[in-house]
Amino acid sequence: MGRRAIVLFWGAVAAAVFFLGSVWTTAGRLGSGPHTLANAAVMGIAVIGFAAAVLVAGRIVFVVGRAQRRARLTRSREPIRMGRQEV
Repeated sequence: MGRRAIVLFWGAVAAAVFFLGSVWTTAGRLGSGPHTLANAAVMGIAVIGFAAAVLVAGRIVFVVGRAQRRARLTRSREPIRMGRQEV
């Protein structure tokens, strides 16, 4: 896995944790006070952000896994080279 994929993956995970915390906090305040509509809007945005961040992290894992499987198959199909090669 390249450095860019690792940074993107952990960035998406951190964003998902942030959005999950926002959802958790907003859910506790949802039914009380004069700001119910604003809290519902914040919760909706946080749920959408959480879902997007989880999907991005999952996609990165899927693509990296597929690339590793392809690389493994490509290596296994190469002919075995032992000793000198005849030209």
